[in-house]
Amino acid sequence: MKMKKYMLGIITGVVIFLLAACGSDPRKEFTKELFNTKSDAYNAASFKMKMKDLTYDGDDGGAYVKMIASQLKDMSIDGKYAIDDKKDTMEMEITANLFGEKIPFQFVGNKDKYYMSTSFVSGMLDLANSFNYPVELSKSELNKLKGKYIDIAEAGETLTSGELDKKTDSLKNKTFTNAENSKMGREMKKLIESFDKKSFTKDKDSVTHTFTKKEIIQMLEKIDEVAKEDKEYQKSSDAKDVKEAIKSLKNDLDKLDIKVSINHKTKAFDMEMSMAAADKDDAKMSIVMTVSVTPQKNDIKMPTKKEVISQDELKDILSTITGVGSDESDMDSDLDIEDDSINYDDLKDNPEIQKVMDEELNEMLKQIEANPGIITEENANELREGVKDIFNEEQMKKLNDVLEQALSAGTV
Repeated sequence: MKMKKYMLGIITGVVIFLLAACGSDPRKEFTKELFNTKSDAYNAASFKMKMKDLTYDGDDGGAYVKMIASQLKDMSIDGKYAIDDKKDTMEMEITANLFGEKIPFQFVGNKDKYYMSTSFVSGMLDLANSFNYPVELSKSELNKLKGKYIDIAEAGETLTSGELDKKTDSLKNKTFTNAENSKMGREMKKLIESFDKKSFTKDKDSVTHTFTKKEIIQMLEKIDEVAKEDKEYQKSSDAKDVKEAIKSLKNDLDKLDIKVSINHKTKAFDMEMSMAAADKDDAKMSIVMTVSVTPQKNDIKMPTKKEVISQDELKDILSTITGVGSDESDMDSDLDIEDDSINYDDLKDNPEIQKVMDEELNEMLKQIEANPGIITEENANELREGVKDIFNEEQMKKLNDVLEQALSAGTV
């Protein structure tokens, strides 16, 4: 499946609504709250994104894809962001809860500099250890990264300060952050208020609308139409990304609904996105993801010179943390890593994964019992070899019994 395109569609849909800070015609009330970003009470917000459901049904990838899909169902992202228009600074903190581990990311910057906290290192190392990847940690060296930041422009080989400005400015002031003075905001409000009035509902303090696939495509086309007036946009990667998103929504997604509910008193909003797709081989995937945003008031603190480390310093600390490069004898020991770094015994003990494996096994047994004539000694051995690391003892016994029956039937 074209996962890259699907994820582009997801990200584009989410960004559309996260960019919005969050009477009688609920459409006008909805757009009023959606684009109402001018507030002295709030300059920030906390948010939570959660994978509510993820299913995959197809032969491509088989048990492995289903196993990963099962694990991703528990994935969530917590975070907060703040924007200071007077100082032209922004800050964002994100914690990804993935495979039972927490991986924090923090970004802070102004019009001249963008920094990333090194706090993500410990989370990535914890994730590697959870997969039994042999990483030996030096806690004393790891502590050197506490409270430190790296310059994103310096760390990225292709992101010079000028290039970064071009990337971040191509749609700046053309989105929804200033609806009253922005043509993009005015045109988007006009478009949303043209949607079916019956699809907008009001309940107490909240107004709700579910954006359909057709409406989201119209919104993206409007973004592209208005942004084209800027020559820099036409040259930027943003223009290509928007066109790719529109193409993907039209051709690759069977369903995309985004339900948005906004509370006009608290200014909080909740979003639930449902997406479904199928490829030419009839492999089907569906995703339900939720996002909740609560406005806050936060101050932004730029890192001091002492808190910023260079790319070379980061590399040196990382090599010491993992033990690589400490001395020649240690290097030989640390590089002695087996190719098979995944502990399959842990997978066999995981009840959620084994549930998926049981389903995969049952489907496999049905195919063998329905077509015993295609089973030969050679492909039976190949099948046993291919699944021995992921099936437990009981599952292997069931498979071997059915294979032996098929082989016996073929010799009669």
